[in-house]
Amino acid sequence: MAVEKVDVIGTPLAVVNYETALAEVLQLAKEPRATAIAAANTHLVAEARQTPSFHEVIKQFDLILPDGMPLVWSMRRRGAVVADRVYGPYFMQYVLQHTPRPWKHFFFGGTEEILQMLGVAARRIQPDLDIVGTFSPPFRAWEERDHEYFAYKINLVEPDFIWVALGGVRQERWIMQNRFRFDRGVFLAVGDAFSLLAGEHPFAPPWMQKAGLTWLYRMNMEPKRLGLRYCKYNSFFIYYYLRDALFGASGK
Repeated sequence: MAVEKVDVIGTPLAVVNYETALAEVLQLAKEPRATAIAAANTHLVAEARQTPSFHEVIKQFDLILPDGMPLVWSMRRRGAVVADRVYGPYFMQYVLQHTPRPWKHFFFGGTEEILQMLGVAARRIQPDLDIVGTFSPPFRAWEERDHEYFAYKINLVEPDFIWVALGGVRQERWIMQNRFRFDRGVFLAVGDAFSLLAGEHPFAPPWMQKAGLTWLYRMNMEPKRLGLRYCKYNSFFIYYYLRDALFGASGK
């Protein structure tokens, strides 16, 4: 049965919870092709609306999860029955918990230190987890030979799930630009999930998450890196949401 999807400023968000999203992930893992899932927040959907080239990227994803509470509220206003968001880091934790051997996992992104910490944390979540590989890509502009090498490292161990943490927008672009290099496997774009699950950064308090203020907590933790981004894309999201509410569906 196809997953119901609701358009929010041009991005089709899946009407799922953690349990039903996991079922979709397991089904995609059985596909004889490379598939992709993104956890979308307001930044991602605003970027997709603002930038046509990124819209072309995001619409190719097999499943887009509503990662932020403003997206959940928007979906509810469109009539969707959505109890809560499917937050990327919590979803990664949930999937790891429910995919012991023989399922195989690969972690792509972050620093070597973060990957080591993540491996320890992941095995606390699921002691029988099979991590078949990790890779910290170089912090520089990547050339064609780099992409070929990344694909070689991943294909060599034939993972079922490839967790990608390169930062929002960049990771989604990388997945779609390189999907042709892989015969199968689910690519999951999860943003800051590596650093949060590894314990490098703390999670926002539950009350802030429920109130849709995770962005404010993160911005307070890293104002120089995140301040301008959140102000810019939160404003874009509000603008496009109100525009669509007043004048009709996105694109008109």
